[in-house]
Amino acid sequence: MKVTEEIFVKNFYFTLGTSTRSVYVTLIKGNKNCLIDTGTANNFNNIKNFCEEKGVQINNLNIIINTHCHADHIGSNYLFKKTNPRISFYAHHLAKPYIEDIEKQFKERPVPGFFNLISGSTKIDESLKDGDIVDMGMDLKIIHTPGHSKGSISIFIQEKDILISGDAIPGEKDVPIYENVNILKKSFLKMRKVSAKHLISSFDGYCNDILKVINRGEKLVEKIDKHINEYLDKFKIHKKDVKIEDLNLEEICSYILKKLGFEGHRPTTIVIESIKSHLLNYFI
Repeated sequence: MKVTEEIFVKNFYFTLGTSTRSVYVTLIKGNKNCLIDTGTANNFNNIKNFCEEKGVQINNLNIIINTHCHADHIGSNYLFKKTNPRISFYAHHLAKPYIEDIEKQFKERPVPGFFNLISGSTKIDESLKDGDIVDMGMDLKIIHTPGHSKGSISIFIQEKDILISGDAIPGEKDVPIYENVNILKKSFLKMRKVSAKHLISSFDGYCNDILKVINRGEKLVEKIDKHINEYLDKFKIHKKDVKIEDLNLEEICSYILKKLGFEGHRPTTIVIESIKSHLLNYFI
């Protein structure tokens, strides 16, 4: 999809366990050419073709920015670097260790089929922090938006009135996937303060109403809290009586997923961790 004369976005599919998922990748053309995220290892040839169709040969790709460290956003990093060693890789300093050492990432976040999704560890050339500017003919302002992961960033292109949010806002038709719901809420507020109208999300692609998407993300979080309260009331569970380790987290997740419209969806480790981050507000 052509968003502006310089900005293009496309969806790429991959398999995670038994399900098919997708990730949107963004190409920005300028004095320097920049790719935002690299999908999974199996997406490499299709992303390469996408860039070439838009007039950017891999030898002319200057910068790759990873919005965070997860496998579906860094999966083709190594293959891009192998094809063009001159590409500079950028990521938030909290994401850097998990991109440079994928074994470390897998130990902390054992996603099914992880090593099929990712082509290898990749050195980060530029560590980013909140407020940094990446100059490529137009300024890309880095906004630290954690919650989904510690090192999640969004990229504000003021000149184009666009925010690229990575996975910082939960997807419209997706199960909840984030590490810390309290920090996620703060990132919602932070993104509201950005004077952008348009959004490019790795979950849902382009939208011309950023507030609509943020509102939807906030409502999802509210729904989950509501369903947690329903579950606790239904089974007469009181925080004074139990600790979080005493709870059947998989059963609670299954209940909430059913309420959210994902009946029959078996809770994965990363979804359980998402719901657990809500429960930590109820139990110690």
